[in-house]
Amino acid sequence: MSSLKSYLGNLLYPLLTVLAFVMPLSDVRAESRYNDWELWSSPANAVLPAKRGPAGPLSVNVAAGAVAAPEFLGSDTIAMKPLPLLDVNYAGKLFLSTQQGIGWNAWHKRTLRAGPRITFDFGRTASDSPSLAGLPDIEVGTELGLFIESFVASWRFKGDIRKEVGGGHGGVLLNGEAAWGSRWSKKASFILGARVTYMDDTYAESYFSVAGANATAARPAHAAAAGFRDINAYAQIVYDFTQSFYVATELRGTNLFEQAADSPIAESDVFFTGSLMVGYRF
Repeated sequence: MSSLKSYLGNLLYPLLTVLAFVMPLSDVRAESRYNDWELWSSPANAVLPAKRGPAGPLSVNVAAGAVAAPEFLGSDTIAMKPLPLLDVNYAGKLFLSTQQGIGWNAWHKRTLRAGPRITFDFGRTASDSPSLAGLPDIEVGTELGLFIESFVASWRFKGDIRKEVGGGHGGVLLNGEAAWGSRWSKKASFILGARVTYMDDTYAESYFSVAGANATAARPAHAAAAGFRDINAYAQIVYDFTQSFYVATELRGTNLFEQAADSPIAESDVFFTGSLMVGYRF
């Protein structure tokens, strides 16, 4: 009986945390576009504890959940989006992931990895929101890039550059990120981090410019230029029920910089997202 009480006590805090995210998520409507899938599903890959016994060359992480996020970058309307994850890693070298993309750890040390990868931008269509009516669609695009990730004590540093080459926005993005993590208990981990994104002229024009032909009284013509797009900060909690079964939650706040915020397309300069995922590693 005492062991059962102890087990239920250990579950109470993470379950309350989950409920804190689920309650507000239930109040927003469904939407399916994944313009920031990489960020929203990142808590599911934030902690990957070692397994017992001999490790094979293949590791798989599958998860499902939901995120409450703006309809599009800069929207003031929150939408509910289902959030699946499939992450496959082979021998610490090759990875195929809905969160990380498709890549090769060309340089792989104990505390550092770097290499090329392919990621995807899910674009934007005028039908995503009434606020986008009359604007040209941005097609789903393929991005080629390079990434680096380094660990120093409790800190993690990440950076990447990506160029869209598949008929989407056509621009370049640079991302930099720093995070600090700690274990609250044997099963619970807590991560705090921040990320900044820089966009080139082509990306800015695709997502934040308004051509004269598409201008309206409420949405005047606007020429967006290169600059920092946004900065965001996040808090993540990952609770391992077992070495394989886990739940991950995140709260993220984003602030658009002037180059994006000045666009009439941006309805809100500051917004928050919340996600919840349940997963299994094998």
